[in-house]
Amino acid sequence: MRLLGSAALMLAYVAAGRGAAYFECDLAAWDTSAGCLLVAEAGGVVTDASGNPYTPLTRQIVAAGPGCHAELLELVDSVGGARLDDEAA
Repeated sequence: MRLLGSAALMLAYVAAGRGAAYFECDLAAWDTSAGCLLVAEAGGVVTDASGNPYTPLTRQIVAAGPGCHAELLELVDSVGGARLDDEAA
């Protein structure tokens, strides 16, 4: 996985098929809203680390095509999932 420094750019790459998937913790709506719309309109899936649908309040993003989203969620869960951005963890 390659990170290019911008959540919006990474999500645009997923939407365009240039990136297979994207995961990141502790994001804000201004980082993700436009990119998540691009992914959804392109037929991809965007959720939080627990698999709940994206909302502007989602702090963790798991975005991928429908063929690999479930696999990415399993991988994220295996390394700590929704606890990854907890301050107490």
